[in-house]
Amino acid sequence: MKPVRGILAELITRRARLATFLAGFLSISIFALVYTGWSGPVGSPTRALVAMSSPDHKSPEVRQVVFAKVHKAASSTVQNILLRFALARNLTVLFPRAGALISQITSRIPRRKMVPLPEGKDKYDILCNHAVYNETEIAKYFSEDAVRVAILRDPMRQAISALVYYYTNYPTRTLVKAVEKYADDPINMFLRHPQDFYRPNAKHGPMTSYINNRMSLDLGFDSHELESSKHNDTKIEAFINRVDKEFDLVLISEYFDESMVLLRRYLHWSMKDIIYLKVNTARKQSARSPFSRKPNISDQVLQTFRQWDKIDYELYEHFLPRFLKTIKSELYFEAEVKAFKEIQVLVKDFCSNKTTHQDLKIGQSVWSGNFSVSKLDCKLMSKEEVDMVNIVRAKQISRYQRPRRKPSSLKDFDKS
Repeated sequence: MKPVRGILAELITRRARLATFLAGFLSISIFALVYTGWSGPVGSPTRALVAMSSPDHKSPEVRQVVFAKVHKAASSTVQNILLRFALARNLTVLFPRAGALISQITSRIPRRKMVPLPEGKDKYDILCNHAVYNETEIAKYFSEDAVRVAILRDPMRQAISALVYYYTNYPTRTLVKAVEKYADDPINMFLRHPQDFYRPNAKHGPMTSYINNRMSLDLGFDSHELESSKHNDTKIEAFINRVDKEFDLVLISEYFDESMVLLRRYLHWSMKDIIYLKVNTARKQSARSPFSRKPNISDQVLQTFRQWDKIDYELYEHFLPRFLKTIKSELYFEAEVKAFKEIQVLVKDFCSNKTTHQDLKIGQSVWSGNFSVSKLDCKLMSKEEVDMVNIVRAKQISRYQRPRRKPSSLKDFDKS
């Protein structure tokens, strides 16, 4: 007779072997089932994996999307993705009749200044142009079923990016005077003395500034008495709770590829729908430029800037942990992001290669059906914001109106 300890050891070994076998079998089975397209019972892990990762065997794609275009948070790249999606499916985008902005000052959307809906349609499909967010105003133009999406960026990076971008491209008198005052090191001086770069008594107050809690203002924070609001924790908390309630998905620009994969899963899009080339990024500063100096951030500097940008910090630090928790809970998420990054490398190399004229072929995988990328796709992905808006708006208008002559932007599109 075997000793009791020996019997127990043998039982433990057998159970361990059985557990290892079952784990391996389950893993292989799930992987195989994804390929075969079996979706399992409602609520099963396999069904969730198939629904989120395999576009050929899932719910219909979402075609109504409201995107809050937050300034200097990789939002122009997301806008390009949404406009290409709308162009490919003949969707109706809420466009201003002229220009690329709906509004950066007020949340009101004047219908007379918008491209009208085609006959028989009472709601738009896509919003992706700059508009100060107000759900009551948005509801006039979009179905309550349209998925609401926003994107955020680390507040200090966002503010520095806005400072450099607007000083370089749209220099206001206040910015020019401040940069001249701190000509040797404007970025570090901005972090230490942000109030010197801001004019509180401007005509439209904080709404004319892009360096003072602009992400929160874009998402509808009340700009009235903004400086005192930075000390009003109750008001800030109420605002964050409202954003939490109104938006289905809040993305993080520092995790852009992860954000796009999460967006793809949420909207049931294909992998091709989310490929991108970065657009509207800040120009690289020369070594001689004072803007090329890296920020020197001490605890005191960080504390000073956090108080200046407090609402944005509270907003970002509420949604960042939630975003990270969400992507951690997603099935096989890291593997899909890795696959997406590999596709992105291929797309970037293909689009930058001027000698290749054949389409790039992307083979089928567990995450996507096979698809091709053309040089026209490259041209659209690389279009600057205004040019892309002009192309899609002209194409949209041409579907249900008969202009006397074809807009130049549409002629350029047809030639490409």
